[in-house]
Amino acid sequence: MKYKKILFVCSGNQCRSPMAEAIFRDMVAKDSELRSVGIDVKSVGTLMGIDGKSATNEAITAMHEHGIDLSQHKAKHINLELVNWADIILVMEPKHEFYIAELFTSATKKVHLLTQFVGELGYVADPIGLGLHAYRQCADQLLVLLTLLKKQIQQQYIP
Repeated sequence: MKYKKILFVCSGNQCRSPMAEAIFRDMVAKDSELRSVGIDVKSVGTLMGIDGKSATNEAITAMHEHGIDLSQHKAKHINLELVNWADIILVMEPKHEFYIAELFTSATKKVHLLTQFVGELGYVADPIGLGLHAYRQCADQLLVLLTLLKKQIQQQYIP
């Protein structure tokens, strides 16, 4: 299956998934071939009551250090419209897979743990409350994982 619409999911949509969205959006913007395919990305969280919250200051700082502006991000809770919009849903932890499977049973085939989807082990740990160093580590891990994802998507679209 070809993936054009990618939904990244974490818990609060204030750290990992918006960082993943911003990094991947930046990667696509810098790649004319992927841009021409029409790749689109969004991010959401599984926790209730997050709508409208900003990314954490540490996430904004970590992304700024990579030349990416996350300051305008506003958190969103996952919903059926976004689940249906997505061609693939990439989650940060196994608990996010279970959450989506329970609420949106029709989406289970398109939900994948990001690390496993790109052939890596483990998961993307939540940096919340752990200081800027943890956010930097998270951003670095996401850069590696999303570079692998970009290569997979390029293989789908670019001969």
